[in-house]
Amino acid sequence: MKQKMNAVLTGQAREISAWFQGSIGKQVIQTETAIMDELLEEMFGYHMLQLSIQQADLYTRSPIQHCMKSSLFEVAGSDLTAYPDALPFESDCIDVLISHHVLDFSNRPQELLREFSRVVLPGGRLILLGFNPYSLWGVTRPLMSWCHRVPWNSHFLAPERLMDWLNDLNFRIDRTIYSEYGLPLIGRHRRRPDYSLGLSRRYNFPFGAVSIIVARKQMETMTPLKPKWFQRREFSNLSLVKPVARVHPGRIDLKQGTAMPDNGL
Repeated sequence: MKQKMNAVLTGQAREISAWFQGSIGKQVIQTETAIMDELLEEMFGYHMLQLSIQQADLYTRSPIQHCMKSSLFEVAGSDLTAYPDALPFESDCIDVLISHHVLDFSNRPQELLREFSRVVLPGGRLILLGFNPYSLWGVTRPLMSWCHRVPWNSHFLAPERLMDWLNDLNFRIDRTIYSEYGLPLIGRHRRRPDYSLGLSRRYNFPFGAVSIIVARKQMETMTPLKPKWFQRREFSNLSLVKPVARVHPGRIDLKQGTAMPDNGL
């Protein structure tokens, strides 16, 4: 299991989980939870899945009854332990999937996105939470990468890069939200951010340390083909005749594509 886990993550999963339980990590979780509370109130369905490497639930305000949390190792509150690149679910069964910083620490983020796309049903939503390189945290990362500590050893994937990958997987971007505009410092008396007036009421500059991308999986479109029996025939060599009154042609069965008797009607 350890070999497989290291193939999925660039850092140690337990170290990542421990960072989110620290002071700065708790500040990030606090802000992300406030945003998710407002986002999830508008999302409905039957099944929600949170993929995370920490203990906090991000779906406490969700109206969906069946919410699950999956982790790479056994942690308190997790419903199952699974690899994010091999989820134990059938295709097209999850209404809302939340990926909480999983792509940041993955060596194969595109492979994980393909697996997320497989389990999300058409019309369902995929929510990606990650660190934004175009932020003060992103500027600090090169200076701190020498220590190989969380979160500086993560990838800090650019939001537009993630959006391009999502478009290739037939997802439509609904919205992108940014937060955490300060330096990665500990705030002693910091309040929980208030988004109760709506997410659109607050500033949303693309320079926040955390980016939240909400994407909807689009349904496959089918091009209708004109049936052969509907195609008009050419009668160039025939002359037109005067129609006879009270002639009832047979009905067309759209399912079978054959003519049915009129039954004298």
